[in-house]
Amino acid sequence: MNPVVRGILAVIVGTAVALALIVVVQMIGTRIYPPPPMDRTSIESIKAVMAQVPLVSLLFVLLSYTAGSVAGGWVAARFAPRDKMAHAMTLAGLLFCFGIINLISLPHPAWFWVASSAVYWLGAWSGAKAADA
Repeated sequence: MNPVVRGILAVIVGTAVALALIVVVQMIGTRIYPPPPMDRTSIESIKAVMAQVPLVSLLFVLLSYTAGSVAGGWVAARFAPRDKMAHAMTLAGLLFCFGIINLISLPHPAWFWVASSAVYWLGAWSGAKAADA
């Protein structure tokens, strides 16, 4: 397979794995710590609930971002034709962009901005290191 195509596919598949794992872990989190009732079609209702989210729920979200970043970084690095870390960091950049969109869309505490932004990079880096081992 052409190395350029393989590199692009490695990042795409890694991103798909990361996003799927993020969704699964967040679904588990909402089963353990269900959010209060809200109108999911109203952004104002969602914002009101987000202002009351307990710390443990936000930590579960960080866990999902970490798990997704590690797994996605591992997949991207594992299947990259060369420069495995660059592929994992490309994945981290994509996840970071998705995360920024989420942070802008819904209110989050300042500490969560810092923590969530960091876990994408650190998670993908860890995944790439694990794939290299």
